[in-house]
Amino acid sequence: MTRVALGLLLAALSAAPARAQPTPASQAPPVAPAWKPFSELAFLIGSWSGTATSGSRVGGHVARFAWEMNGTYLVHRGSTIFASEEGKPEETVEEVGYVSYDRERRKYQASYFFSTGVSGIFDVEILGNGSIRMTAPALLNYEAGARWRLVFVRRADGGLDTAIEIALSGKDFVPYLTSGLKKKTAAPAPEAP
Repeated sequence: MTRVALGLLLAALSAAPARAQPTPASQAPPVAPAWKPFSELAFLIGSWSGTATSGSRVGGHVARFAWEMNGTYLVHRGSTIFASEEGKPEETVEEVGYVSYDRERRKYQASYFFSTGVSGIFDVEILGNGSIRMTAPALLNYEAGARWRLVFVRRADGGLDTAIEIALSGKDFVPYLTSGLKKKTAAPAPEAP
């Protein structure tokens, strides 16, 4: 009788539909990593240097982007130097920018401070081509009604083009300062926090 019961049990098991076997990890479709704040901005991390132009003046520009305060801020420190020329003294302008992510509004915001005393709070847009555009609708210590825009464009060769554009009250944006930068450090950028 036990042989008959065992035979029936084996017959029932072999006739039952086969369960789906788990797919080995090597055959599973790749899963995209979860989005993290600052992942779109990670290409900026590092030290950069290059030329700067403002009108007819040509000078140099250096910039450094780094994670600070436990990765809650992307900090941009930069300096632009124009050598003296006829009728114009040497000029150095420094900037410090703090980019943060507002989790409630799900958007980036930046606060920038310039050695000229000008400062502003910028709305940050990540454009479809990977460029970053920051726009301040108002400024402290600058002409009333003026707006500033900061633009960062990653070039195909790994370089970075930057621009400060100014729109005086009721006017369109025009370039004020442009830079073409190359990364000074060859080490790969660390991942966003």
